[in-house]
Amino acid sequence: MKYKIFCDESNHLLNTKSNVMVNGAIHTKEDEVEQINRDIKGLKNKHNYFNELKWIKLLNSKKEFYKDIIDYFFSSNMAFKATFIPNKKENVHKQYNKSHDEFYYIVYYYTMRNFMNISHEYKIYLDYKDINGGKRIKELQKRLGRNTAECDIYIIQSQESQILQICDLFIGAISYKNRDDIEKKSEIKNFIISYIESKTGFELISTPPWEEKFNIFKWNLA
Repeated sequence: MKYKIFCDESNHLLNTKSNVMVNGAIHTKEDEVEQINRDIKGLKNKHNYFNELKWIKLLNSKKEFYKDIIDYFFSSNMAFKATFIPNKKENVHKQYNKSHDEFYYIVYYYTMRNFMNISHEYKIYLDYKDINGGKRIKELQKRLGRNTAECDIYIIQSQESQILQICDLFIGAISYKNRDDIEKKSEIKNFIISYIESKTGFELISTPPWEEKFNIFKWNLA
């Protein structure tokens, strides 16, 4: 079988205000990606939403559109996995004798490894981070490749992928839910968080490890 995985992250840099870092991935069969993209574009047309779907650009007037996008994900064969780090500024990376940038790719590895099967082939798409990603990508591909028949990794811009935009919505919701440095007054953001939680049955903090559709792993210092 051939699969594609679309990955994104929120607040991965150390010098941001937030102490929360979230890495997420959406997994789906390769032969379903084209139809998924058509369906999402169809929902955008239905709701006259012609922009890139991004957590930082939510509109109060498009509540029904966001509901339809979330409903579509939960009715599809797609699966979501997130690794949530609540304390990135506590130098979590040093516990593993790594730089923060190296730790960033370790988190990517742990986010995706449960999606991998030694008999399957994977194409993995990472949202563009910075110009220095190439070296780390090679190491990530090497490590993940041990768990698969074939593994290729590509860096893309989020506007190129409808699925990556859904991933951005989910990790944005997890990050916002767990931030303690801001007042959470956004009506639309709180609505989306509540709606996702109503679909999963869990708060966007962590889920049991056996959850397959929408899984959140909370990574704390030992």
